[in-house]
Amino acid sequence: MNTELICAKLLNVLTHSVVAFQEAAAPAAPAVAPATSEPVSPKDSASVGEALQQQAQLAQKGWDWVIDKGPAIIAAIVLLVVGWIISIWVRRLTRAAAERAKIDRTLAKFFGNMAKWAILLFTVVTCLGTLGINTTSVAAIIGATGLAIGLALQGNLGNLASGILLLIFRPFKVGDAVIVAGQVGVIDGIDLFTTNLDTADNRRIIIPNNAIFGGVIENQSHHPRRAITIMVPINPTISIEKAQAELLAAAQRVVNAGEGALKDPAPSAGLAELTGPALLYGVTIHANTADVGVVRPRLLREIKETLDREALAPLPPGQLARQVV
Repeated sequence: MNTELICAKLLNVLTHSVVAFQEAAAPAAPAVAPATSEPVSPKDSASVGEALQQQAQLAQKGWDWVIDKGPAIIAAIVLLVVGWIISIWVRRLTRAAAERAKIDRTLAKFFGNMAKWAILLFTVVTCLGTLGINTTSVAAIIGATGLAIGLALQGNLGNLASGILLLIFRPFKVGDAVIVAGQVGVIDGIDLFTTNLDTADNRRIIIPNNAIFGGVIENQSHHPRRAITIMVPINPTISIEKAQAELLAAAQRVVNAGEGALKDPAPSAGLAELTGPALLYGVTIHANTADVGVVRPRLLREIKETLDREALAPLPPGQLARQVV
C-alpha cells in the first residue's frame, strides 16, 4: 500500500511539472488593441504597407550598390590621390630638368604645368574606367572639346607655338636691341603669347609672337662688336688719295679718343660709288656693341668737321654746273 501511494504521488508531481513547462514554453497571447471609435481603413493599411516595402527595396538596392561598387570607389579615390601626388612630383622634375638644360624659366614652368595636367587627365580617365564607366565615349568627348577649343583659339595657339619656339631657339634675349615686325627697340620681356619691346623714345610695344617668328628678325646685339659705316659724298674734283686720307684721319681720331671705338680691326676709308654728281666714300670703324650709340655720333661729327675744314663737300648743283662750263 505504501509503495502504491508513493508511486501515485510521484506521478502526480511529474504531471504538474510537464503542464507547467508547456505553459512556460507557449507564446504569449498578443495584447488586444484598445477599441477605437474610428476603425482603420483597409486602403490606408495597404498604402502604408506599400510605402514600407518601397523603402525596404530602396535600402536593399543602396546596400547592394555599396557592396558591389564600394571596392571600386575606394580604389578610384586612392588612384586619384596617388595620381595627384605623382603629377606634382613630375611637374617639379620637369621644371628642374628644363632649368638644368638652360631653358627659359617661363617655358620651364609651362612644360611643368603641361606634364601635371596630362597626368591628372590620364588619372581621371583611369578612375572612370575603374568605376565601370565607358572611357571610350569620355575620350571622344575630350577630343571633340579639344578640337573645338583649338578652332576657336587658333590665333592664340599660333602665338603660343611661336612663343615656345622663340623661347627654345632664342634668336634674341631680354636686353637685346632688335628690329622685329617693323619695330625697333630693346626687348623687355618674352612671354608665351607676346613679346614686349621698349623703343628709344620710351614707348612700350607689345607684339604677338606669331608676327615675330613668321618674319625677319634682326638682332643688333647678338655679337659683342659691330662695324659702323658712314657713306660720305665728296666733291669729284678732289683726288681719291686726298679724300681717302682725310676721311681715314677723321676715323682715326675717333678711335684714338676711345669711348668704345676699337683699334682692332683698324678703321678704313675708301671709294664706294662713282655715280651721281658726287663720289661716295665709305668710312668704317668698329666699336663695342653697347657703345655704338655713342661712337656713331662722334664719327659723324668728326667727318662733318673734316669736310668743312678741307673743303671736301660737293658743290651745290648751280655752282657745279658753272664749274663744269
